Amino acid sequence: MTSCGKCGEPIIGEAPGTDPAQRKPCPKCGSTTRGFNDEIQETMAATDTVNATVITYPQNLLALCRMLIDEARFSIAVIVAHMACEIATERSLSEAFVSKGLQHLEDSVIDFLNGYNLANDRIRKLYTALTGVEVQNEPFWTKFKTSAQRRNKIIHAGAIVGKAEAEESYTAARDLVAYLKK
Repeated sequence: MTSCGKCGEPIIGEAPGTDPAQRKPCPKCGSTTRGFNDEIQETMAATDTVNATVITYPQNLLALCRMLIDEARFSIAVIVAHMACEIATERSLSEAFVSKGLQHLEDSVIDFLNGYNLANDRIRKLYTALTGVEVQNEPFWTKFKTSAQRRNKIIHAGAIVGKAEAEESYTAARDLVAYLKK
């Protein structure tokens, strides 16, 4: 928009680039000075997608187990793998108490147990009673039970295991944690 540079009156019919010598005087004040206003509107939109992966504590422990195997620290890797299993079992049991409306009993019942090792028959039976699922019928169960016995020998008898046994424990633990996460 072109306007008078002195009084601001709009100047109609004069292009902004007109030579000052050829400008018509302002109809209000007679000035040939001009002011120009340009309005620019710009719209900008930006979108981005963020993918987030939630890593649970049991999954983090399994990653640590994998690292320990890679560092040839096989016995401790087996122990860490079972820590992941016990935490996943604890969380699964807690969810089961809630889903059955029995959360008020959880602490009292858990006090009767000795940990969260699902290979322990009492804990497995409680899991089955709360979930209706017989985990011992799953394809990974035999390997998990063998791994749990391996873990007990490491903890209680000082057993030393090799890479193949640590890998078996890692796989069994990974399968159990994935199963319990469903």
